[in-house]
Amino acid sequence: MANDRKLDGVHFMLPTPFDTNGEVDTASFTRLVEVARNAHCTGVVTLGVMGEAHRLTDAERAPVIDAVVAAAGDDLTVTVGTSAESGRALASRVRDAQSAGATAVMVAPAKMAKPNPISTCAYYAAAQEATEITIVVQDLPEQTGVHLDPAFIGKLHEELPDAKYLKLEDPPTPQKITRVVEATGGSMGIFGGLGGAFLFEELRRGAIGTMTGFAYPEVLVAVHKYIARGDVERARSIFYKWIPLIRYENSVGISLAIRKEIMKRRGFTTTADVRPPSPPIDDSTRAELDDLMNSLDLNVSDL
Repeated sequence: MANDRKLDGVHFMLPTPFDTNGEVDTASFTRLVEVARNAHCTGVVTLGVMGEAHRLTDAERAPVIDAVVAAAGDDLTVTVGTSAESGRALASRVRDAQSAGATAVMVAPAKMAKPNPISTCAYYAAAQEATEITIVVQDLPEQTGVHLDPAFIGKLHEELPDAKYLKLEDPPTPQKITRVVEATGGSMGIFGGLGGAFLFEELRRGAIGTMTGFAYPEVLVAVHKYIARGDVERARSIFYKWIPLIRYENSVGISLAIRKEIMKRRGFTTTADVRPPSPPIDDSTRAELDDLMNSLDLNVSDL
């Protein structure tokens, strides 16, 4: 059963590609999923924040999920972002993802003017009632305004049978990973995110992988692989070599536009367009990226 499938590893967070007319380019999802497959990722994630899910219409969601599930086949897991602003809308999106063949759903808290644990618990319970597949709790207070305390995360994990995983994006992430491990007794699988900026430290603190969209997923897979093998020095050397590009791609406010630009250069997508009002990168940023990429050894064949 999909619910029993292990998710440990690196999950490539897919951007939503657009064509030159601003329409969703579903054909490019095949190439993007193939990138994850060739990089030996565990799976892919679609319709997350960096997938511009909040910029898509409801009618655009189903074709995206269908395209990703079809491209993933049986060898890659598919996690679908289903976050919504009410428990009812969340449950509907969870059922849609499940019916389309998703392996798991990723759920961030609903935004509230005055967040409270009771309402947030009820919101996640709505996802549990609707699903027969795994729930990945997304801890992303920068976007949601909701801060999930490790004890509260432990409560969700204990009370909701399918809340088996956490995508932790509440910096400083390494320190919070330790606190969540303590709160859950180590029984909840924890993924990092945030472009992989702290992947090395997160894995050493007990994370089982990451869910993020760094444009060179091969690098993240290699770091995870060598940590799992106990070769910390090799993992460290790879991570430190690539951290300049990881850092620059993570530029607050324009990280998605930079990531899409790199993906276009790698031939993953036909455009680097983001959907307004997300900002594109300017010529100076493009020149800085040129300088950085030209100065690095971007060979991934020896990872």
